[in-house]
Amino acid sequence: MKPNQDFYLAPCLETSVFPSEIFKILDTCDDLKNLLIGIYLIKEDRFLYANRVFENLLGFGSDRLIDKGWDFWYSLIAPCEVEHVQDRIFSFFTAPLVKDVLTLQYHITNLNEEVIYIKHEILIYQLRGRVFALNYFFDISEKEEIERCVKINGGYRGRSFFRERITQISTREEEVLKLIADGFSSKQIADKLFISNHTAISHRKHLIQKFRVKNTAQLIKEASKVLEL
Repeated sequence: MKPNQDFYLAPCLETSVFPSEIFKILDTCDDLKNLLIGIYLIKEDRFLYANRVFENLLGFGSDRLIDKGWDFWYSLIAPCEVEHVQDRIFSFFTAPLVKDVLTLQYHITNLNEEVIYIKHEILIYQLRGRVFALNYFFDISEKEEIERCVKINGGYRGRSFFRERITQISTREEEVLKLIADGFSSKQIADKLFISNHTAISHRKHLIQKFRVKNTAQLIKEASKVLEL
């Protein structure tokens, strides 16, 4: 354990097994003023650390996230969004690590009953053989307000070429596309959506044709320009 340590760590974890570099990272995180950050240990399925900014923005101490984990965080998410967020995070951590980054946007309510629009980025890192996830939480409520103002006054994003692509995609194809982006195979997609493997493969082929690309990697790259994947 680092001498004179003043940040809160998961008390039941043996922190001596972590390399000294981890404490340098925690020192840097603890100096942040606006960025919420939590360090999640994937194998142990719990948070090691969360910085003080949680208390400033959300009204609760970082120990709440560390002690209660994802269940506490999910309790803050808007009811209409929580199931989708849970599914995306669960799939990200349990599926083979095809991707090392996940980006989500959703609403939470802090302890003062204020609604905050959050951009949540999860990045997988390895340090001296230990695998962990850095969770960045950005308050983008003001961005959401600006974009809402633009839209209600007639503004829209994207060139007509991109808009045409979106209108060509069915709801089911969009579901398939998001699962492809999450790294699921056609068989896994079929199981999740309760469709046949043949149908899942057909959806994949049609999406590749509609985006005028040659393979799945190019499909994800092009689709991410017009859809939140």
